[in-house]
Amino acid sequence: MRMQYKSGRQSPVEQLNTPLSKVTLTGFRALSVLFLSIALTACGTKYAGTNRSGTLPSAQPPIPTSPAPDNTETTAPTTVSSEIRPTSVPDQNTPRSLPAAIALREQAIQAASQQNHIRAIGLLERAIRISPDDPETFRALAESHLAERRPQQALELTRRALALNPSPNQQITLAQLEQRCLAGL
Repeated sequence: MRMQYKSGRQSPVEQLNTPLSKVTLTGFRALSVLFLSIALTACGTKYAGTNRSGTLPSAQPPIPTSPAPDNTETTAPTTVSSEIRPTSVPDQNTPRSLPAAIALREQAIQAASQQNHIRAIGLLERAIRISPDDPETFRALAESHLAERRPQQALELTRRALALNPSPNQQITLAQLEQRCLAGL
């Protein structure tokens, strides 16, 4: 039975049953599925401009691991000025940590003071990814692992911090931490 309005139009239910509206609904559904799949694909990708490891590609060419063959004649060795410092000993006046890493380390210290060592470990791991040459961040991470009863990880992190040529005061603190880690094994 067909319902007719006084104006002679079909009811909204009957309008949906027409062949044209079925094509429109099918097209709308197909577009919705297409849009949703594109959106989900975009959400699953890493940041734009990053390589597969998730890091930004370097603008500089990679440093060769082996020296290039030298086809030139050998010359007399030049003397090196005493003002140049070796690269293995860091200048104690230069900061080793970026401000973002320092902020993360401070948040981690606050979390550790509230006995939330798991959160502190996560924050400190992020700080190390930002500034991997900071022995103080490694020390704090080792302290948190030790508080979580993971002396082996704490010992490895302490030794990594010692390998970064820390200041004399940091060396003393790290040596004491290393002894605590060994006692916990």
